[in-house]
Amino acid sequence: MYGTPNELCIQLLKQFAPGERITLIVWTSGNVSDVLDGEDITPEEADEINADISELDSVHEYGVGEETLRAMLENVRESARAEREVRVTAGTLERIARLAGEYIRREEAEGGEGAARRHFPLELDALEAVRKLVM
Repeated sequence: MYGTPNELCIQLLKQFAPGERITLIVWTSGNVSDVLDGEDITPEEADEINADISELDSVHEYGVGEETLRAMLENVRESARAEREVRVTAGTLERIARLAGEYIRREEAEGGEGAARRHFPLELDALEAVRKLVM
C-alpha cells in the first residue's frame, strides 16, 4: 500500500476487521534518504523509491533493506538517464549512425543474416529512427 495516512487507514479498514491484529511496517521518503545517505539521493528519487516499494511482491517474504533500496535507486537513475533529452549536431549523429551501421554489418557477417536483429532489436529500431532523421 502507498498513500497518505488517511488513504492507508481507509484501505486497511476495507481489508481487515477493526479488531484484527496486524503488523504494519512504514517507510517514508525520509527513511529511504536516511538509509541511502551516502548515495547523494535527491528528494524526488526518494519519493519515487518510496512509491515503488508498495509494488514489490517479494517484500512480503523478504522485506525491504538497504540492498533492495540501492537496487531501486539504480533503477530510478537508469530510467532517468534513458528518458533525458540531449542535444547533438546532425553531423555528429550521422557519424554515430554510420559507425553503428558498420558494426551491424560486421555482426551480420559474423553471425549470419538476422544476427543483429536477434541480438540488438531495440538498438536497431533506434538506429533506424536516427537514420530517418539525419540521413
